[in-house]
Amino acid sequence: MRIDAYIGNPIILTQQDYYELEELLHEIEPDCHSVQLRQERLIIENMSRRTFHYPRNPTIQ
Repeated sequence: MRIDAYIGNPIILTQQDYYELEELLHEIEPDCHSVQLRQERLIIENMSRRTFHYPRNPTIQ
């Protein structure tokens, strides 16, 4: 799994946040291919090539 954290994303502020998110994603979606954390949206791509775009201001909860 690849996590691309763009500058200014509201979820990952420290390296510990990155590891916690990675563990959570493995539990929720083990086939996840990549995650992009942008300022205004969260994009999750799984192995079947479906891509999900989530709304502004995503949170880890």
